[in-house]
Amino acid sequence: MRTTFDIGNEAEGIVLGHYIKAGLRVCVPFGTGAPYDLAVDTGIQIVKVQVKTATFERGCILCRTRRRNASYDRTMRRYEKGEVDYFAIYCPQLNKLYGMSFKEAARGSVSLRKEPTLNKQEKFIRWARDYSWEKHIAELKGIAGAGHDPATSWL
Repeated sequence: MRTTFDIGNEAEGIVLGHYIKAGLRVCVPFGTGAPYDLAVDTGIQIVKVQVKTATFERGCILCRTRRRNASYDRTMRRYEKGEVDYFAIYCPQLNKLYGMSFKEAARGSVSLRKEPTLNKQEKFIRWARDYSWEKHIAELKGIAGAGHDPATSWL
């Protein structure tokens, strides 16, 4: 039976491979306990990326953007400013990747709509297409060209 560690390792490997395919350098923190899974070198700066595995339910890609509490591993807490710059979200059911800045995912959970709502609601919907992997990579490559600092851009 697959464990949550197996699922997380699969997602990290897939995300790491896609960063490399995009021409970015990736570092993996040594040991355990870092609040991020990968460090991506944009050429100008290194951004901290936390990889999350999502599920696809009722037309939405859903994932929690929280972390285990270091003092008690059964409790969860939100990431704090400076711990993570981006979330890379992998949805195995769709075999798709998405990228989101810390500011946009800091509430503790993410819901990205892939399919139209049944009641045709459009307001306040976060569409998955707005967080596509291609847009995420373009943003990271834009950081390299503009000297953008994602750690402070959301302030």
